[in-house]
Amino acid sequence: MLKKAITIILALAMMSVTSVFASNETEESNNATQIEQNDEVTAFESDISRAVSLGIIDNKNYNFNDDITREQFCNFVYNLVNPIKELPIFKYERAPFDDTNGNDKITVLYSAKIVSGKGDYIFSPNDKLTREEAATILCRAANYLDIELPLAKVDMSYADNSEISSWAVSSVYSLKTLNILNNTDKNFNPKANITISQAVSALVRLYDKTSK
Repeated sequence: MLKKAITIILALAMMSVTSVFASNETEESNNATQIEQNDEVTAFESDISRAVSLGIIDNKNYNFNDDITREQFCNFVYNLVNPIKELPIFKYERAPFDDTNGNDKITVLYSAKIVSGKGDYIFSPNDKLTREEAATILCRAANYLDIELPLAKVDMSYADNSEISSWAVSSVYSLKTLNILNNTDKNFNPKANITISQAVSALVRLYDKTSK
């Protein structure tokens, strides 16, 4: 009986130690993720400040680690493009989208062929924006601003090149050449959502191309 009791006590002690280690590992993982996110915002802090001064974003009251929505990105793109080259305003007998809550910036960008919808009068303003979608919109904005885009050199330098949609390949590699939107590692992560800080940084870099 004593031997059995000792065995049970040892087993419970082992479970307790394992639980502590698991808890510590989870906490360390969460801390590492938080540090990585904070480092990202710190790295883009200069671009964020410039974006405010340029009027691309209205203030710094965003969680810049969040993924950007389609509507937010459109607002920022409009704020960048329109002061440089006024965007056209078209009057439609029927609004192109039913779900944009009267956001004229989206309609104007659509008229200028900088953004597109998802069919059947749907824009999905609250959907998150992927990196390859952002690349395509940025290239259209660059074309509208008469920024000379280099011929896309698809050098296959991204390890996940096969994951980039065919309609986004030229945009992804043009922006890579211009150092507007790229990655420091070997992947572009085309299907990943783009964060607000990454999007703002790309827009500031695009702005810099307009002054050259």
